[in-house]
Amino acid sequence: MRKLLGRTFALLVAGGLSLVIAPATAEAATPPNFRVGIQLADNGGRGGFGVEQFTGFANFGSSVSQWAGDSNNFDPDGARIDLNPAFGGGLLNQVDFRIGGQARDGGRELGPVAYTPWASQGGGTTDLITDSNSFDPDQYRLFLETRPLPAGVQINDLRLSILAVDRGEPEGVPAFTRWASQGGGQSDFALDANAFDPDGFRIGLEVV
Repeated sequence: MRKLLGRTFALLVAGGLSLVIAPATAEAATPPNFRVGIQLADNGGRGGFGVEQFTGFANFGSSVSQWAGDSNNFDPDGARIDLNPAFGGGLLNQVDFRIGGQARDGGRELGPVAYTPWASQGGGTTDLITDSNSFDPDQYRLFLETRPLPAGVQINDLRLSILAVDRGEPEGVPAFTRWASQGGGQSDFALDANAFDPDGFRIGLEVV
């Protein structure tokens, strides 16, 4: 992960060019200690909300959330990711981290855990998080894996994203949390093109 001066600019092509401004990092900053949550919903992301499930906090080591589903634990339509800073403050220790996810269907048909690259490697996106037959999982859980931060690496800020994928439909649009320096929080619900029963999700980790 490289040190940046001034503002980081990224150009995204999505029906034209738009300018996205990352937080200023003229002076090195330390992100807050954080945990990661996921919530599932039904009805095109407008109802059938399940209970949000969280990993542990990064400063306490690697952890995994409980299984999350929509209100009936069957074929959710959307998911949102939550970058959740520690209540009452506290900064992230010299910790490297990556985010993982796993899906299952019917309490079985367990898919593999898919991870982002490490924060010290610049972050990135997971492979598709899906169940063993890659079709309409019912539940998802998150992994937060940690290790000591490599010498000479500085992580100033981070945010997360989630993208719904349905192999029979075009991919949806990624939904982003705010940056940790802006308080983090929940993303919007990520939906596939028809807002119905995606085959899985991809989680993104963006660091500066």
